[in-house]
Amino acid sequence: MFVVNGVTVDARVRREAASLAGAGAEVVVLGLRERSQPSEETLEGFTVLRLRRDPFRRGLERDRGAGVVRRLLAPASQGLAVLDYSIRALARGWRLDADVYHAHDLVTLPVAWAAGRLRGAHVVYDAHELFTEIGRLSPWARRPLRWLEAFLIRRADRVITVNESIAGELSRRYGVAAPLVLLNCPRTAGRALRDGSGRLRARLGVAAGVPLALYQGMFMPHRGLENLVRAARELRRAHVAFMGWGPLLDTLRALAVVEGVGDRVHFMEGVPLSDLLEYTSGADVGLIPYRNVGLNNYYTSPNKLFEYCVAGVPVAASRLPELVKVVEGRGIGVTFDPERPADIAAAVNGLLEDPARLAEVRANVARAAPAFTWEQQAPRLLDLYASLEGVS
Repeated sequence: MFVVNGVTVDARVRREAASLAGAGAEVVVLGLRERSQPSEETLEGFTVLRLRRDPFRRGLERDRGAGVVRRLLAPASQGLAVLDYSIRALARGWRLDADVYHAHDLVTLPVAWAAGRLRGAHVVYDAHELFTEIGRLSPWARRPLRWLEAFLIRRADRVITVNESIAGELSRRYGVAAPLVLLNCPRTAGRALRDGSGRLRARLGVAAGVPLALYQGMFMPHRGLENLVRAARELRRAHVAFMGWGPLLDTLRALAVVEGVGDRVHFMEGVPLSDLLEYTSGADVGLIPYRNVGLNNYYTSPNKLFEYCVAGVPVAASRLPELVKVVEGRGIGVTFDPERPADIAAAVNGLLEDPARLAEVRANVARAAPAFTWEQQAPRLLDLYASLEGVS
């Protein structure tokens, strides 16, 4: 497998690699090294080889306001880093002589395809998102990336993606069979979830009885996080909690002060994946305020959607197709217009202040949760691998 991150916090990569390893495959993930991560380690039965330092996370952690020259040169620097990773990954991947080369996202598909061609092996393309439509891409970068994806997706033996909308778009756009959909559902391993309300509130400094509306994940542009802070002004009882990390952290903290809600908006670092659902379960509502800034966001169905549900937490989410399909279709929460903080607040207030409706939604969450676990998704991945000629 090829991926341009440190693997440890990439839930999808870890789930897939662990499932394949658990089924008897020898799995090696070629990634990048973050901070003090070792160059080689074993995680859940698979091997991680980190080929170079990760420039992407380090770039995200830098002060976005520092250095105009640095910001202008960042795309070129990161492009060179991807090229360097690809060269190292191709050399290492070729030496591994694998039966299958599995690319996580478009950025690693060229090296997976090249390794597959050199070794006469199978190639799997795992599209975590609609990569050519992500908000941070400049217009001039989109066209060559679409050409690249058009060329390579037709040469992959199997294609996987995260929801039906993106599968349909890839199929229409490139004239390929609809990719296999593997939802970004969390693993439970059949374990009963412990109540994490005490741990979450202790970390945040929020008293019992105060409703918590939680956003978990990266603090990135285009996710509507600024509007969550603004919405806190109109939340009658609930506090807003941010759990994660990212370049907008300082911006969000400063905005909370400007908006006069510094005492009602709380921040904490992300927690290990093994502890995540326990912490999540301590929230009263899970928030997904992504903005419609392009097809990638429009079709989003992020990990947190299913994490909230499996943790037993009702969802308040942007009115976007895949979110509406799950949230309204399953009756597990409410949707809102992410461009209007007042609408976000009204949705959260309306849910929390209607005991009968809240009880119904929580019951729907409990019914839906078993369908949204990785244990329900993993057999489809194993079947896909089994369908590849010469792979057991």
